[in-house]
Amino acid sequence: MKKIDLGNKCVHCKKDTSFGSGRFVNRYPAEIEEEQDDGSYIILDGYCCPICEKEFEIEMEAEHE
Repeated sequence: MKKIDLGNKCVHCKKDTSFGSGRFVNRYPAEIEEEQDDGSYIILDGYCCPICEKEFEIEMEAEHE
């Protein structure tokens, strides 16, 4: 499986998480598998930003209500 290094980008929203971006604090290293149009998968290596993490937490809470 091909692995793509996104550097300081969020693996979910693809926005910059570097210092000064407003998404640096509370980011954490992350890897995800993403399906391509042809059905193959690639691994995206980067960070998860705090905004995407919060959206995920809200989704999980809604599912368990």
